[in-house]
Amino acid sequence: MTGELLITIKERKKQYPILIGQNLKEQLVERVKNVYNGDKILLVTDDNVRSLYAEKVWGELNDAGYQVFIYSIKPGEGSKSYQSLIEGHRLMTGNNFSRDSLVIALGGGVVGDLAGFIAATYMRGIPFIQVPTTLLAQVDSSVGGKTAINHQEGKNLIGAFYQPQLVLIDSLFLKTLPERELKNGLAELIKHGLIADRELNRFMLKNREAIFQIEPGVLGYIIKKSCQLKANIVSEDEKERGRRAILNFGHTIGHALEAVTSYRCYRHGEAVAVGMIGAARLSKRLSCLSEDELELIEKIIQTYDLPTDCQYGEERKAVFERLFYDKKARGKKLRWVLLDGIGQAFIESEIEHDLIKEVLEGLL
Repeated sequence: MTGELLITIKERKKQYPILIGQNLKEQLVERVKNVYNGDKILLVTDDNVRSLYAEKVWGELNDAGYQVFIYSIKPGEGSKSYQSLIEGHRLMTGNNFSRDSLVIALGGGVVGDLAGFIAATYMRGIPFIQVPTTLLAQVDSSVGGKTAINHQEGKNLIGAFYQPQLVLIDSLFLKTLPERELKNGLAELIKHGLIADRELNRFMLKNREAIFQIEPGVLGYIIKKSCQLKANIVSEDEKERGRRAILNFGHTIGHALEAVTSYRCYRHGEAVAVGMIGAARLSKRLSCLSEDELELIEKIIQTYDLPTDCQYGEERKAVFERLFYDKKARGKKLRWVLLDGIGQAFIESEIEHDLIKEVLEGLL
């Protein structure tokens, strides 16, 4: 499995490639040379990925003549903070980075979001490259140009839309991924199928064993299919003014669960899985989704050992109030991504608060 997608951001008339394959990490230096003419690089990673891959990448880039500085953060959402942003900028200013310098994100979604925001804000924007090492990052956060840090009031509240020069997705990174993190990414793949591609869900129901065994052909197929779906949506709507919002299916409740548990309990995909169940039940209550379809959604989420209800004793009031910190909220109205059948997503703002509370009660 090797392929290349070309994403075109119509609003900016910008194109960049998404490379998908096996052993692409061995081509990283060559690919960097194709898109970057400078000599100074900030390699952003985390402490887990540093020992697995980043030290090797650092050596290869240095051998190629680049001056490379590693910025390694602690794993986890806690590192998507102002402090991490400032420390990254401090490392760059202390080593005379300029507008001709480059940032490379080598890691999962936290690394990619932070590195992208560092690049977006340093000297009003310098180039960066995404090299995602987790399934969640490969099919979600590395594609589309969303960069951010967290705020105490909510996830990803401080950020920018900022597109990379290149996304390099190597499925063999997943060989070293813990199973919980693999499931974390599978939640986003399920989401893509539910909002826009019913066949992706059918494929995943039939190929559970192969997916968990990281069979290259199977993983390559679902990664490419998922990235193509997201790339198509993002190309049309870079800044989420319209259709791109459907990519947030499950995220309204999911982000609230992450926030009320201080980002310490749920993985992102786990929280989104619970959120997808909540959004699907809302869709059913509004007569947009049949009982059979709801049962099928619950089945696929359970097939991949993802949670279908809240896991950590959250209080309904706290979760409900946190919903309104969501970036999609407009005053006292929440913009829900719902389903008009599997594979057909739409946006709805006119939902009674009592109905939302009832659905939350069922999750809790």
